Amino acid sequence: SGDNLYTPLIKGVDGKGVKSISDELSTNLESIEEGTEKAAHFGEVGTVTFMNMGMYGIKSCAPIIRSPQAVALALGAAENRVVPKEEPEGDDDLYDTNVMLTATLSCDHRVVDGAVGASFLSAFKTAVENPETLLL
Repeated sequence: SGDNLYTPLIKGVDGKGVKSISDELSTNLESIEEGTEKAAHFGEVGTVTFMNMGMYGIKSCAPIIRSPQAVALALGAAENRVVPKEEPEGDDDLYDTNVMLTATLSCDHRVVDGAVGASFLSAFKTAVENPETLLL
């Protein structure tokens, strides 16, 4: 809405399905558009923040953690990238294109060890590459 940045807080996502999270986010967005965004949960900060910078064409960004967050994940734009083929069929067929995006995780190391952050990114990568697992 205008030049303002709103970060709706969705609590308890670990116990919600994708549809439930989507519905709650839609409700939050409607309240912003209707001008009733002054709900109690706006302005609060959660444990994890996701930033979709890709919707603005940004390839990557380094998210800044706001206290009391533990981590912030920034997502870049999905784009076609040239990658080596896993099994090339001759010297002229070495490369392919895949749709890829950059995900950058910032961790407050007082709360989240770097190895735990890497494990989170690995699980996130698996979920993005196999979205059907989020429906189970």
